[in-house]
Amino acid sequence: MTMRMFRGKAARVVAAVGMSLAALPARAQVSEYASVAESDCRSPPPETMAVYQTLDLGVEICGTRSGIDLLLVSSDRSSWLDVVRGDRIWTTEDAVVYERPVGNFPNVGAGKVEWRLAPDGRPGALIFRVAGEAEGARRSLLFVVRLEADAACLLGRVATNEEARTLADGPGTCDEENQLPLRLGPR
Repeated sequence: MTMRMFRGKAARVVAAVGMSLAALPARAQVSEYASVAESDCRSPPPETMAVYQTLDLGVEICGTRSGIDLLLVSSDRSSWLDVVRGDRIWTTEDAVVYERPVGNFPNVGAGKVEWRLAPDGRPGALIFRVAGEAEGARRSLLFVVRLEADAACLLGRVATNEEARTLADGPGTCDEENQLPLRLGPR
């Protein structure tokens, strides 16, 4: 093999590897699952419990990952997840219950949620199912929440796990339009 042929093959290999790497999602991540089943959850600390008691809501901690607590919050008719990092609590209540709900009585509709983890193990997104009653039938959608150091936001509502992971791993970031409201922020 001549040097010229070798260089040509090497250039094609480098180009193929480059195209393969470019095809990877911007935030290539892996999944880890956490239970939100009642039997796997526990009471939050008294200061967190007090926030929810004043709102007449039930609350349980259903998982902790890299300094982020996952709260299962419920009213008489609905349930949703709140995300706690430090002294901030972001709520999905509006997104689940009021803004384009999947149906009547929307509730977290599965016994587990999916954390999308960066290669270093930090959570980059959270995927959870919400189910409700619509036109006499049960409907459900997956909610995809981006988790950033100082923000949490709703990236979207999708029908399949594949769509949810693609959205979670994609380039979407938290901006003013998609920020989740703070239930409690810095004091």
